Amino acid sequence: MPLRTLSAVGISSEFKYVAACSLSAAVGVALIGIPAPASADQINGLAAVSAATRVEPQNRPGALGDPATWTDKQLAAQLLLVGATSSQLKKVKSAVREGIGGIVLFGTPPANLASKLAGLRAIAPGNRLLVSSDEEGGRVQRLAALIGKMPSAKSIGQTKTPEQTRALAFKFGKRMKQIGIGTDLAPVADLAYAGSWTDTDGRAFKSNPKRNGVYVTAFAAGLKDAGVMATVKHWPGGGAVTDTHVAGGKTPRWSKLKKRDLVPFQAAFAAGVGGVMVSHASIPGLTGGVPGSQSRPALQALRGQAGDRTLIITDSLAMAAVTTVMEQSQSQAAVRALVNGADLALIQSGSPLKIRNAIIRAMENGRLPREQAVASARRILSAQQG
Repeated sequence: MPLRTLSAVGISSEFKYVAACSLSAAVGVALIGIPAPASADQINGLAAVSAATRVEPQNRPGALGDPATWTDKQLAAQLLLVGATSSQLKKVKSAVREGIGGIVLFGTPPANLASKLAGLRAIAPGNRLLVSSDEEGGRVQRLAALIGKMPSAKSIGQTKTPEQTRALAFKFGKRMKQIGIGTDLAPVADLAYAGSWTDTDGRAFKSNPKRNGVYVTAFAAGLKDAGVMATVKHWPGGGAVTDTHVAGGKTPRWSKLKKRDLVPFQAAFAAGVGGVMVSHASIPGLTGGVPGSQSRPALQALRGQAGDRTLIITDSLAMAAVTTVMEQSQSQAAVRALVNGADLALIQSGSPLKIRNAIIRAMENGRLPREQAVASARRILSAQQG
C-alpha cells in the first residue's frame, strides 16, 4: 500500500511535540497510515504461538543476586551481545547457558521464532536474556517476514508527523514483543547528509539536527510504549562518515559534532532512551585516530551525555574498522571496548566463550576493574526482559 503523503510539519509544531512527548507516556496512541503486514492471520498466529510457548521465568533478577556477588566468569559472560542466525539458534545455546547478556538476530527468521526464543530464555540463568534485532525499517529490517514491512526512516521523515511516527513504532514494537524481542537496535539518529550512505540507503529521518531529534525521540517513544527498548545509533553521528563495515572512518571534528550531529542523540538522552550504540569511527579532536568504540575519552564523553542508566552497546566488532584497520581480533576489540567504558560488546563470529575468557583475564590482571563490570552488568539486567 502506498504511503499517504502528508503536509510538511512546521518546526515550531515539532518542538511542541517534543515538549509533550516523553518516553514514559501512556500507551494510548492512534495508529495512522501504518502499512499492514502480509496477513492479519499471521500476526494473530504469532500472538497465539507466543502465548502457547511462553516460558514463565523461574527466577527474577533478584534471584540471581546482585552482580557484585557474581564470579568473574558470570560477569564476563554478561558483557557479551552475541550475533545469532535466527534459523540456527541452537548454535548459541551453550553461550546462553553460560550467561551471556544477550543475542542479536540476523538472517531470515523462521515461522516458529517465538518458540525458539522462549526455549533460549528458558535455559538462560534466571531466564534473563536481552533479545535484540535491527528493525529500522526499509533496507534494514530483519523480521519483515514475520511482522510486516516497515517504511524506511527517510520515508517516515518525509511522509509522517512525529505523532504518526510514534504510532508506527508502537505497532511494530508490539509485534516484536509478541515474538519475544525486547530490544530494537534502532532508531538511527545520524543526520541525512545529502549523498551520504545514511541518505542514499534511507536510514536517517532528517538532515536538520533538531527536526531529526524530534523524529528519533518519537520513534523511541513508540517502542517504549510497546515495551521494547530503543537503541539510538551510531553515536556520535555517522551521517558524514564512510561505511565502517568495510573500512575505517572518521567523523567531523568533535567541536562541529557538538553543534550538529550530537543534537538528535542529546534529545533522545533527555527523553530517557534505554540504549545507545557507539560507532567505530574515529573522532578528530577527541580520540586521536582510535575508533570511538575503543576510546576512553569518547566513551567517557558518551557516558556523561547519556547518563548512568543508559546501556552503551558497541557496533559489531566484526567490522573492518576495528579488525582490519586496527589489526585486532574480536577478543581484543571486545576487551578494549569494555575496558574503556562500553557495557555490551557485540560480537558476530568466533567463540563467545573464548571471548568471555579474554574478558576474565582482563579482570584478573586489573585492566577491567571489577566494579566497572558490575556496573555494566546491572545496566544489562535492567534492560533484559523477564
